[in-house]
Amino acid sequence: MKHPLTARSVLTYTRLVAGAALLGAIVAAGCGADATIDDVASAPDASGGHDLAAPEVNLDGGSAGNLDGGVSNDLDATTPPKDAKTLPDGALVTYVSLGTAGSFVVLSGETVTNTGFTIINGNVGLSPGSSITGFPPGVVNGVVHISDAVAAKAKQDLNAAYTDASKRSGAPIPLSGDLGGMTLHPGLYVSATSIELTSGDLTLDALGDEDAIWVFQIGTTFVSMVDRKVILVGNARHDNVFWNTGSSATIGVGSVMVGNFLTQTSITVQTGASMEGRFLTQVGSVTFDSNKVNRPKPVH
Repeated sequence: MKHPLTARSVLTYTRLVAGAALLGAIVAAGCGADATIDDVASAPDASGGHDLAAPEVNLDGGSAGNLDGGVSNDLDATTPPKDAKTLPDGALVTYVSLGTAGSFVVLSGETVTNTGFTIINGNVGLSPGSSITGFPPGVVNGVVHISDAVAAKAKQDLNAAYTDASKRSGAPIPLSGDLGGMTLHPGLYVSATSIELTSGDLTLDALGDEDAIWVFQIGTTFVSMVDRKVILVGNARHDNVFWNTGSSATIGVGSVMVGNFLTQTSITVQTGASMEGRFLTQVGSVTFDSNKVNRPKPVH
């Protein structure tokens, strides 16, 4: 009794033929024979033709079904490992050298003023101004330089660092307005106007790279609202964040900030705000009100 020829039986027959051909070729190759299979018998289709030919299998350097160095079935050599980190455009940003300005936590061009019990853990400098007030009750756990050669050199280095940061280019990432609730990877971020932290906190994720750098080019002002925070994750470092601000920076009441603020005019730190980093301004004043500022641990 003849069984009807179905698509399933044709497919089964095809697989058996291909498997047998492949096995024979492998055995032949092991014996030193030429193991190229050029023609494999094809199974008849339902109409009696031979349209379902088994695939060509080449073991001696061909391309179809290649098992020893061909390309069609090899893994793509350019595919990164599954745990590889893909950084956004602009991620390869280099450190902004602060020169001797890096030895200061606060550096101002005009005045440094304080209200309340502010603690500054690091050096304070002023050049060319001559007025530092409010210490005490504020405390400076460092050296205060007022219009001396050390402060003047630090101010010169600050100006150079500000210029360097403001001229950074190459794959900039555009930003503007409120950054609250965002997570940003390393890179060069550019805003022609202002940047704010209004609706939530900002997270900076280094993706496990402790050398990752963030440079923010801000055309006008930086403002954080009450109790806003900049949070570092993924081995991000305080010393590797740069806020290059075209005019002024205002750190809101109770805010927690990190990084290096390089501003052109003034910095105002409102009641209870804290900072792990530096407040450095070129020509204006730095104003405190019951704050705590810690110099970040240098990593460069």
